[in-house]
Amino acid sequence: MGMMLMNNNFDDKNQRDFDLNTERLVQAIDKVRASNSLPPTISQLSKLTGMHRNAISKRVWPSQKLKEIKTERIRKAETSPQPAKRLDPVKVLEDKLENAKRELVYWFNKNLDNEKQIKQLEQNLHRMTDARSYYENMLKQERIKTSELTTQISILKELL
Repeated sequence: MGMMLMNNNFDDKNQRDFDLNTERLVQAIDKVRASNSLPPTISQLSKLTGMHRNAISKRVWPSQKLKEIKTERIRKAETSPQPAKRLDPVKVLEDKLENAKRELVYWFNKNLDNEKQIKQLEQNLHRMTDARSYYENMLKQERIKTSELTTQISILKELL
């Protein structure tokens, strides 16, 4: 008997939660229907109600209502003439100016990077040139020593 009473309490709580969630879904669907800025999706209902998307999907009627809203919006879009978008010429020019500024900054920074790279390459070239000169002199001195030693060896061979 105690178990039956406990189940009944859970059943009552579950029914209250179910009814509360149903009311939340109805309100959320009304909000979505009223505002074109809210997309008619399960995900949007989830955000508005705080319910998990799967919990909403398990109930069939919210999906049906969302499909109705989607078809209503499509029908309205097809029947209402779309006014040609009038672009503000000042806004267009400001956007172009902003893009030009961004491109200028990009190329300026690219130029600075290239100048740094050129300086580094020039320094490397200078170091390599100095090293080459140093080793050429060293080779020249070693050849002179080798020549002198070869001459001394020849003289020593003649003496023996």
